[in-house]
Amino acid sequence: MSKTTPLIDFFNQTFHIPHYQRGYRWEEQEVNELLDDLWNFEKTSNKGEFYCLQPIVLKKNDISGYDVLDGQQRLTTLYLLLVYLEDKIKEDNYHQSLFTLNYETRKNCEQFLSSKKFVANIDESNIDFYHICKAYQAIDMWFKDEKHRGAKGKLVPILMDDVSKSNRNIRFIRYEVPHETNPIEVFIRLNIGKIPLTDAELIKALLLQSDKYDSDEIKFTKMRLFEIATEWDNIEYTLQNEEFWYFLSNSNNRKPTHIEFIFDLIADKIQQEKKYFATRPLKHATFLILSEYLQDMLENEEIHRIKAVEIIWNQVNSYFEYFKEWYRSRTLFHYIGFLIASRNYNIIDNLINESSKLGKSKFIEYLESEIGKILLIDKIRKDSDGNKYKVKLEDLNYENEDQQSHDRQEIQKILLFHNVYASLLSDKEKARFPFNLYKTTKKKEKWSLEHIHAQNSEQITNRANQQTWLSDHIKSLQRMTNYDFSTLLDRMNELLSADDIDREDFESIVTDVYNEVNKISGASEQSRHSINNLCLVDAVTNSKLNNSVFDVKREIIKEIEVKGHYIPFCTRNAFLKAYTSYPVNNAYWTVEDRKDYFGSIRQVYDKFINAIIEN
Repeated sequence: MSKTTPLIDFFNQTFHIPHYQRGYRWEEQEVNELLDDLWNFEKTSNKGEFYCLQPIVLKKNDISGYDVLDGQQRLTTLYLLLVYLEDKIKEDNYHQSLFTLNYETRKNCEQFLSSKKFVANIDESNIDFYHICKAYQAIDMWFKDEKHRGAKGKLVPILMDDVSKSNRNIRFIRYEVPHETNPIEVFIRLNIGKIPLTDAELIKALLLQSDKYDSDEIKFTKMRLFEIATEWDNIEYTLQNEEFWYFLSNSNNRKPTHIEFIFDLIADKIQQEKKYFATRPLKHATFLILSEYLQDMLENEEIHRIKAVEIIWNQVNSYFEYFKEWYRSRTLFHYIGFLIASRNYNIIDNLINESSKLGKSKFIEYLESEIGKILLIDKIRKDSDGNKYKVKLEDLNYENEDQQSHDRQEIQKILLFHNVYASLLSDKEKARFPFNLYKTTKKKEKWSLEHIHAQNSEQITNRANQQTWLSDHIKSLQRMTNYDFSTLLDRMNELLSADDIDREDFESIVTDVYNEVNKISGASEQSRHSINNLCLVDAVTNSKLNNSVFDVKREIIKEIEVKGHYIPFCTRNAFLKAYTSYPVNNAYWTVEDRKDYFGSIRQVYDKFINAIIEN
């Protein structure tokens, strides 16, 4: 049965958000859309008209108030709006007490909302509180927008007025389902077509139904289901941690529920074993597979429902315990993190299987072997005379002599692990390789190989960029105190101060600077493309370093890292010459520097190639 109900009729009521519901997830866009709708209604409506919000579906709670089966996001946002307008509401002589909201899986939620802890700060203690605080901030920003001047006074009446003939107000389409209705089935039916509903949220509704049990066991069952709901929130909270999430996953973290990652693993394994579907469903596959699995246990294996739920939930906990163990161990974190980054998360079941069979030391040997297999160079190439040879580490090149092939993929894998392993070996503050920074950067700008000693002079046509290049390289050559540079410096200063920079004059100076620096550093055309002259940077850093000599690149890297930009560990070490024993100077990337840098790469490479365990 449905009817339109003004918001004021909800005051003094208690609304429970059941444990099978998703948490509060509205973001700035949804909050602004609701406020814009109310504002447009206030500006365009006449006396006696009302604005109808989307339906709210309620069921009478056995103890007090109502369970909200649908509409809790909007109801919570309206609560935040009423709190924001509280002073104006009292000033306009509305004295009704607000309604109460209680999220069943958040023990402190009722107190958090009633004490208005969301007003002053962002509470990150759980994901619901975080979104509630952010929504309140969005409300504050909306009212401070000059477009909404006077909105406080004008919106109060439409929120607080009843259904009297001359009043304008907002109303809900209110559905109240009969007491005997199965609330979870209603919840799924109402939400199955909505984009925000995830497989995890459907699974939560499937597993946490308390009305499927006999009355004599309901008390114990409700307690256990509540425990599972609480454990669910704890797992979700941990998986929302960016460092933890990107250690396990190569995908972004835009999904509202990360626990779905574990359910995906469980569903994939069940489908392989049980083959409930001839082809994997395109939508809600994980939910449908687990639904079939639960039904199979209930009907064919005659397992009691709470036992069947426990079987599924124990699998979730089992995965999570492995993940925590791997994350806490620095060795496992770096080894497994690299394997997942290289092969994706579908290797997780294999890793768990090996971990369960092997002791810790043997498992680490297995991981080192798997890393070695990823790093292993397995290439045959022809030289300029057409003779075949097996490519070795020292042969890897950014661009091979035939100029039609390259080894960039192999080099990037090796340099990535060089950075990962260096982080593991570092005792400084128990450093960890930041897979989160590596993967989030990879999504946005991609990673690339940077020539430590510049490979050549690319054309710079923009006047401002030409001036920057000249200024930077004048400083660099002056620091080198080499008298052979005096003529070059005179030409560069003259061109920098010119009203107009002639393109040919500029390109001539760039070429001459590179020729001089190449001569001093001992760089040949072949060595410039070798792995001993390459490091890993993101695309943004790469664009800043282009067309610069080693000395200038080092200063740019120092500057952007101080500003908080992520520079990989070994890249920073290379430009600081950390691999060179007692470097003669810091101005050039010399033959000695390349040799010692390559020695560090080879040491790591050989260790893991030699660790490969033959099948």
